[in-house]
Amino acid sequence: MASDVDSEVDEAERAVARRIGFVTRPVRGLVNAPHLLVLVVLGIWVSCSLAYAVLEDKGPIEGLWWGIVTGSTVGYGDFYPSSTAGRAIGAVLIVSMLVLVPIAIGHVIANLVFDKESLAVAAVLEDVHERISRLEHLTLASLEAQHGREWLERRLAEHEAADAATTDVAEQMLAMFAQKNDPQDLPGAAS
Repeated sequence: MASDVDSEVDEAERAVARRIGFVTRPVRGLVNAPHLLVLVVLGIWVSCSLAYAVLEDKGPIEGLWWGIVTGSTVGYGDFYPSSTAGRAIGAVLIVSMLVLVPIAIGHVIANLVFDKESLAVAAVLEDVHERISRLEHLTLASLEAQHGREWLERRLAEHEAADAATTDVAEQMLAMFAQKNDPQDLPGAAS
């Protein structure tokens, strides 16, 4: 009986997810595409500013100024809408800027932090690579001194053959991600 209730709850959650999916998919697409996000922010700002200018009988420069002041929520009060339609445009501008601009700023900050982390990781990996190369050189020299050059060459050939027979873990991961990111695998992709 409890499993029936759980399955009904799961089905209800899936139904809600399907109903709101038409909104959430485009929103996720927008917030995860920084260049598109900037274009949308600029488009909303310009269109709301020009709509304000037309509705309130102002010039385009005054409209753009109003858009900057209103969209940034500074609100000097030197220009403000007196019509209901103008106020609706102002509300759309304010809400969209309050939602979208912080997301765009988050992308900028994430890219700055990512670059610092990438440089740090690259430096560590370079150091590790140098240490491994030195250890490999010392190990090979020691094995050659201990067992002879022919023995070492046979062992190296055996290890190279064994390595060639198996797929590298990194290559497997790259192949897995390549499959997941293949446009043919996406829902709605043309077959």
